[in-house]
Amino acid sequence: MKGNILKKFFSKEYIEFILFHSKIISLDPGDYLFKTGDQTTGIFILNSGKLKVSTSALNNTERIIRIVTNHEIVGHRGFGGEWKYTISAIAMEKCELLEIPLKIFDMAFRTHPDFAYFMMIFFADELRQSEEFAVQLPIRNVIASVLYTNLKTFGYAEGSSTMLSYSLSRKDLAGQAGTRYETIVRTLADFNNDKIIKIEGKSIHILDEKKLFELKEGIRQT
Repeated sequence: MKGNILKKFFSKEYIEFILFHSKIISLDPGDYLFKTGDQTTGIFILNSGKLKVSTSALNNTERIIRIVTNHEIVGHRGFGGEWKYTISAIAMEKCELLEIPLKIFDMAFRTHPDFAYFMMIFFADELRQSEEFAVQLPIRNVIASVLYTNLKTFGYAEGSSTMLSYSLSRKDLAGQAGTRYETIVRTLADFNNDKIIKIEGKSIHILDEKKLFELKEGIRQT
């Protein structure tokens, strides 16, 4: 999903058509792109920054469904049904997004089969990831899955073979895992002691990616 989506699927002329009818939105940290229940206005491409897509859990805590990074799509969960967003999207840092109106997106979807296929696979991947998180695994495995997902989302910092290029706050990690802040802190400390990760201030280093993957998959450790 990385890279310039428009250039990948559309001609220069069609990109100009899309941009003519779209607009740029800027957000500061903590600003909402949209909230649960808002009317769907379009689909968004994140040009820069990071967003978290979240919903409210049963205990009224935030459950983070996905972290959105550069050149990724957000807003598609408002499609169909009552055409309202079923989740919220919040800026984690300064963000710039391109908002493509529904009518323009619908035209692009219907007239460009490769783009339509890409979106279908994207929807399927999101559904699969949601189903994986719905499986009842021990919280240790769930937190390992969160760390592994963040590794694949952010990658390693430039010049480092272990440090994540972006480490979420412990509160946001708890939101991703659907657990309490205290549980995140305790489990991260356990992973640190087991030399799976290394905690360095607010930063997290992945020391044993293989073991983290095995925990994510629920493979029994020997």
